[in-house]
Amino acid sequence: MGKLYGNDFSQTTISRFEALNLSFKNMCKLKPLLEKWLNDAETMAIDNMLPSPSSLSSPMMGFEGMTGRRRKKRTSIETNVRVALERNFISNQKPNSEEILLMGKQLNMEKEVIRVWFCNRRQKEKRINPCSATPPLPSQSPLVTHKPPCYSPHMV
Repeated sequence: MGKLYGNDFSQTTISRFEALNLSFKNMCKLKPLLEKWLNDAETMAIDNMLPSPSSLSSPMMGFEGMTGRRRKKRTSIETNVRVALERNFISNQKPNSEEILLMGKQLNMEKEVIRVWFCNRRQKEKRINPCSATPPLPSQSPLVTHKPPCYSPHMV
């Protein structure tokens, strides 16, 4: 679209336009360009018997239409829930499916949100507290190649 109309529009800009999250000046600047693009796209759809952009953006199919799923909006986690998740993380960094399900019921959250939170939290832990695994020296015997335990400041 940008190459046809002399501007490059990022997906973020288009999304902000649709959500009315741009300044008045930017909205006024983008509106005529987007209207022209929409009219041209609908004309091309009629000429080529393709689905029109307005039918692709219907609520039933999502913006991406037949090509894929729409991404879920970012979940905001309340402070008290985050504290509870942190407590659970301290006691068990890798809860199993049943434990995640139980946490979801207790905290009134989706199982998938909790699962992703734990995945992200484990990655954060790796960044904060990387365990330095030094390779064994040639003089050491192969039986003494175990890594020293890595202690997290959250576990003490």
